[in-house]
Amino acid sequence: MTGRHARPDSTGDGTLDSLLVLVAESLGYTCRRGPGDVMMLEGANRLHVDLRLLWQLARLVPRGDWPALVSDYVTTVVTAIEEPLDLSDFDLAQHLLRTRLYPAEADNGGLAARPFAPGLIEVVVVDTPTTVRTLTTEEMHGWPVSGDALFMLGRSNVRADGPLEYEEQDLDGVRVSVMHGWTFYTGTHLAWLEEYLPVGPHGALVTVPNRGMIVAYPLRPGPAGIRARYRETAAATAGLQSHARRAWEDGPGSLSPHVYWWRGGELTLLQTRYEDDALVLPDDLVSVLTSTAAER
Repeated sequence: MTGRHARPDSTGDGTLDSLLVLVAESLGYTCRRGPGDVMMLEGANRLHVDLRLLWQLARLVPRGDWPALVSDYVTTVVTAIEEPLDLSDFDLAQHLLRTRLYPAEADNGGLAARPFAPGLIEVVVVDTPTTVRTLTTEEMHGWPVSGDALFMLGRSNVRADGPLEYEEQDLDGVRVSVMHGWTFYTGTHLAWLEEYLPVGPHGALVTVPNRGMIVAYPLRPGPAGIRARYRETAAATAGLQSHARRAWEDGPGSLSPHVYWWRGGELTLLQTRYEDDALVLPDDLVSVLTSTAAER
């Protein structure tokens, strides 16, 4: 599973931030720090660069490759804004549409977006050979498809791209299912999680810490009694929480550090607490564990 690494960022020597400024200025933009991990670029257009994602990507390549990485990253962001696609022809545009998960704070009010889970939104994006960019409500105005039908189309295109890789791994002594892939749309596959693993009527505990990974622990009957089931589920929950936090920090494409309860395609935030350093599961989950023990 993912380990924790020191991330290169502006609290270090500032090399990445300086490179970003140089590239932006070469493209005719001035820079200023925005709220959070954001650099605002102002010039022909006003746009923002996600510094957290840039730092995460930089950790994956040698330091000597940082100038090329930053140049490609910033140029892609600027090009997506300065050279927008003609999306007026829906028959041509529909094949480029996908739905992708983003943190809820990414919604600026003008995106073609809807809630997906607490802290997460599902956004319709346009996937081209050079970039992936979000779709605005203004751009889809006048299309024959909108609302739920548009999201269904985006999900359908994600599914048509092929399945994720699937494997089982050990997480703090508990077997979990891991789905991953080199795609921006891994999180979207949560909508059909039951096609990857046997999920019973009680669902599964899941995390989607970044754009490339889903980790799941199905809730199903086992050979042990309720106390053993509780201990195992509590251990799985603690392991999922710890791993999700690390993978969220590491990225790239951080989504959520939280554990969710997946049931029938819907996700709710799993509310846990600690008493005397022991993780306490929520009452509704305990009720499920009791019922699964009775099903044996």
